[in-house]
Amino acid sequence: MAEGLEHFNGIICISRTIQDFIEIPESFAGRVRIISPPFDDLLEYKNTREQPSFTYRGLVFFISIEEFSDLSSIITTFPEPTYTQFVLIDNSSNGTMSLSNVDTILSVRTTSISESEFRFLTTKGFQLIQIQNDVLESNKRYINQLQDTQHDHEALIDIGKALSVEKDPDRLLRLILYLSKKITGADAGSIYLIEEREDGTKQLRFKYSHTFSKELPYEEFTIPMDANSIAGYVAVTRNVLNIPDVYLLNASDPVSFNSSFDKIHDYRSKSMLVVPMVNHLDQAIGVIQLINSKEYLDGTENSTGNEAFEVVLSTPEDFDTKVVPFDERYESLMESVASQAAIAIENNRMMLQIRNQFEEFVKASVIAIESRDIATSGHSFRVAQICMELAEAINNSNEGPFKDTCFSESELKELEYAALLHDFGKVYIDVAIFQKAKKLYPRDLDNLLLKMDYLYRYQELMFTIDQRQIAISSKTTSQYSKKARELEEHRNRVLQQIMNIKDTIVQLNEPVVLDADVSAMLDELESSVTCLDCVDIEGNRLCILTPEIETNLSIQRGSLNPQERKEIESHVTHTYNFVSKIPWPPEYRRIPEFALKHHEKMDGTGYPDGIKGEENIPLQARMIALADIYDALIATDRPYKAPITLEKALAILEDEGNNNKLDNRLVELFITQRIYEKIDRNDFRIIR
Repeated sequence: MAEGLEHFNGIICISRTIQDFIEIPESFAGRVRIISPPFDDLLEYKNTREQPSFTYRGLVFFISIEEFSDLSSIITTFPEPTYTQFVLIDNSSNGTMSLSNVDTILSVRTTSISESEFRFLTTKGFQLIQIQNDVLESNKRYINQLQDTQHDHEALIDIGKALSVEKDPDRLLRLILYLSKKITGADAGSIYLIEEREDGTKQLRFKYSHTFSKELPYEEFTIPMDANSIAGYVAVTRNVLNIPDVYLLNASDPVSFNSSFDKIHDYRSKSMLVVPMVNHLDQAIGVIQLINSKEYLDGTENSTGNEAFEVVLSTPEDFDTKVVPFDERYESLMESVASQAAIAIENNRMMLQIRNQFEEFVKASVIAIESRDIATSGHSFRVAQICMELAEAINNSNEGPFKDTCFSESELKELEYAALLHDFGKVYIDVAIFQKAKKLYPRDLDNLLLKMDYLYRYQELMFTIDQRQIAISSKTTSQYSKKARELEEHRNRVLQQIMNIKDTIVQLNEPVVLDADVSAMLDELESSVTCLDCVDIEGNRLCILTPEIETNLSIQRGSLNPQERKEIESHVTHTYNFVSKIPWPPEYRRIPEFALKHHEKMDGTGYPDGIKGEENIPLQARMIALADIYDALIATDRPYKAPITLEKALAILEDEGNNNKLDNRLVELFITQRIYEKIDRNDFRIIR
C-alpha cells in the first residue's frame, strides 16, 4: 500500500491526456487507475459504487483543466455520497480557465508533478475526503438523533393521550409496554406491579411481557420485592438501571442476572434499561424492564422510530451486531414515561375501585328493594341479564333491522345500570300493594267475612226472638206449629242466602273470575245484602259492603284498583326522580330516561306519559320493557297470578309485538335467537 494512504480507502484516477506530466511512485501503482476521455472507464467504478459491499471513500482525480467540466457532469450521476478531489493540469496555451467557487479543486498546476508532490497532493486529497466523510457522518448522526428525538416526542404525546383515555387495565399495561419499547427501540420488555400480601409485606408480580422477535410463553408469577433481582432492586431503590450487557455483570455490581429464561427459550438478553414506576405520592408501584435496544443513532442507518418491531433478532450474530446499549437520554425520558404510566395505573385502579364500589352499591340497593317482596326477588337482575343478552345479539347482527346498530362498551354498561335500577322507585310504594294477591287485602276480607258471620248470628238471634213471640202469641198448638214451621223455612232461606253471599264474596275476591260478569255479580250481591237487616250493639245499621269494598270487588282484571294501579305506575316517576339525582358521567347520562320510559308502549297506551313510536321511546327502554314483561310472565311465585308455560309466555310476547305494544323486531330477535334459553327464571332469587 502506498505510504501515507493506509487510513484512506479510495482510488486515484489519472487522465491519459496528462499522464506524462505526473511522476507516479511505484508504491502507488495498486491505487492508480488510468482513465481516458470520454471517461467510460468510470462506469465500472459507478457500478461498483452501487454495490452494497462497496467500501471506497472517494476519488482523487488528476485531469486536464479542459476535462473538468465534462468529468464533473459524469460525477453528478454517481450515487450519493461520492467524495471527490481534483488536481487540474493546465497544459494549454490559452491561459487558466475561471474555476471560482469550486471547493473540490485541490490544486491547479501548470507544471509537471514530481513523485513527492504527487504523494503530498494525493494524501491531502484523501484527507479532505475523510473530512468530508466525517462531516457527513456527523450530520447523519445528528439528523438521526433529531429524527429519533422527534419520534420520541411524538410518542410521548401519544402516550399522554393514550394513557389518559384507556380504561381497560390489561390493555393499559400492553399500551405502556408497547410505547416504551417503541421509544427506546427495545426488542423485549416486561412490566412488574407491586402488590401487598395478606401479611402486609410486598412482592412483585410479573404482570405482562412481550418480545417482538419471537413468540415466547409468559405466565404470571411473583418474586420477592428485594434487591436480589434486577426488577426487585429497581423497585426497592427506585434507581434507574442502564446495563450495556447483563452477561458482563460481575460480583461488584449491585445486581446479578439470572440467565435461566434465556437458556430455556434460546434468547439472548443483552442491553437492559429498568425504570421504576413512581406515583404522585412518590411511591413505587411497579417496574418497566426493557431489553435489547436496536436503535442505531451513529448515522449508518436512517432512524425510522420503528426499529423495535422492524429489526428482528433471529440468530446469535443478530444479538451481537444489532443490539446496542440503551442511549443515556432514555433514562430520564423513560422515568417520565414511567411516571405517566404509574399515574395512569393508579387512576385506573381508583376508577375501577369506584366503579366496583358503585356497582356493589347498585346491586345492594336492588337487593334491599327486592327483599321487601320475596315474590319478585331477582327480577331486576334477570331483566338486566336479558337486556345484556339482547344487546349482544344486536351487536352480532349482520343482517336484518339491527345490522347497523352496535352498542359500545360504555353503552352496554349504561343499559345494564338502567335495567338494574328500572324499578328502584318501588321503594316509595307501600309493599302491601306489591304483595296484594287478591282484590281485597287479607285484613279487609277477614273483616268482611266477620261481618257476614255477625249478620248470620244476628239473623239467628232475630229468628229466635221471633220464635218466642210466636209461642207467646199463639192460642193453639196447631196455630203455633204452623207459624213456627213457616218461620223456620224463612230462617233457613235467609241463613243460606248469607252463606251464598260469603261464597260470592270469596269468588269475587279472586283476581280473575272466568266466564263471569263481575258487575252483575256485584249488583246481585249488593241487593242481597241490602235486604238483610243488621244493627250493631248501639243500634246503628251495620254497613256490610263499604264503597271501598265494592270498588275492589268490581276490579275486572288483576288485583289492583285504579288508585292502587296508579300508585304502582308512579314507581317509574319515583325511579326517574331518584336516578336523576345521581351524578352520572356523560356516557351514562341517559340512564334516567331509559328507566322512565320502560313502561311506555309503542302505540302510546303505556305510562307515565303515553308517548309512542321509535322516535320517542329509546331502543334501550324498549329492550327493558320486553325483558320486564317476559320475566313477569315466567315468574313462578307472583301472588296475583298462577305460573304459565314458556310457550304461553312467548305467545303473549308475540301478541304484544303484533299489537304494537312491544317492539316487534325485538320480540322476533328474542325468540329467533332463543335468548330465553339463556335465562333461568330462578336466577338471583332470594330464598328464605
